Amino acid sequence: MVTIDQAGSLPLERPCKKCNKQEATHVSRTEAVCPDCFTQYIYSKGVRQIGIVGKETQPPHGAPISRRYILGLSLGTSSTVLLHIVNGYVDAIISKGRRSPFDLDVVCVDASISDHPNELLETTLNTYRKRYPSLNLEIIPLFAVLGIPSIDWSALPSLKQDATPAEQLRDLFERLPSATSRADILRLFIRHLLIHTALSRNCQAVLFGHSTTTLGALTLAETAKGRGFSLPWQINDGVLPVEDFSSPPDPSAEKKSIRVHYPLRELYRKELDTYTTLTDPPLADIIPPEEVVDKANAVVSHRDLSIDEVMDKYFADVEENYPSIVANVVRTTAKLSRIDAEDRCGICGMTLDELGDERWKGEIGDDAGEAATGRSRLCYGCERSVHG
Repeated sequence: MVTIDQAGSLPLERPCKKCNKQEATHVSRTEAVCPDCFTQYIYSKGVRQIGIVGKETQPPHGAPISRRYILGLSLGTSSTVLLHIVNGYVDAIISKGRRSPFDLDVVCVDASISDHPNELLETTLNTYRKRYPSLNLEIIPLFAVLGIPSIDWSALPSLKQDATPAEQLRDLFERLPSATSRADILRLFIRHLLIHTALSRNCQAVLFGHSTTTLGALTLAETAKGRGFSLPWQINDGVLPVEDFSSPPDPSAEKKSIRVHYPLRELYRKELDTYTTLTDPPLADIIPPEEVVDKANAVVSHRDLSIDEVMDKYFADVEENYPSIVANVVRTTAKLSRIDAEDRCGICGMTLDELGDERWKGEIGDDAGEAATGRSRLCYGCERSVHG
């Protein structure tokens, strides 16, 4: 049987395996598909996960529906795709005459650590605002992380006195022992800041745009840095307890928590790259080049690659030829149980592994962070990031 194209004239050389109506121009996993079916596949995967977030944050029966999410925008491909899918999901519901299922705050953290507004970042974000005029897109400087209670600041190098917040943070990063340390603390600070912002606004969830590839790289990077025990808390979706290290602690204060979700967790980075070229208009038109993003978020020296960068490059290569391996890493991690503990690390906020930390340290000695501060303990990974 000869397959005819939608115009009813020319036969299709390679019909789409899903709709059988258009020419297959892309491969979705193992199936040859047309552009429309490819974009629908990516969109439906993201929408399904957003629907799960909605169910998990459903208010009690009879309570008014009032939900707010924070979406972390890094200006990269994954977070931009997530923003596009979430916006499309909300627009589709509103177009049916229903109210928006949630309010969304899109937050871009400016990690340039400058005392002056980042004009490059502002210009880039204005492009996003024009594409998504109904959304609230804002920039929060990284130095806003200073003093937030979910971090034990006494466990970090003391902040420079008589200096601006930006100068204090720059000085802190300069005193960290390595490129890996700086990249590690930067990632944790951004995560803390987004979660703190969500809690301060009474949000129900924080959405991160991590793809399967990114989560796989993060899994091995965190294991290599000595945080393997905390992987279920860092990689999996669900409720994350947030510790309060403020001084003096308030024993009557209610324990805080927030839902953290990765709606693109089932999609590869390469698939998202392709998706940005197929949307109408293409998302690739607004995503800044990598060098622009690096300039806008430049904190660490790139003379030496950090563990995070090495793992990121490694998984990008593995995904090219063996994507199933990448997916297996993330799926295996998703099967690990979250073991809660009373004590949490003063920097990353993850539960402490009493025996595991001792095995990682070996002959290194006692916890330097605990000895120095007399307050909270640090996990092995944070101890090495701070003290080398």
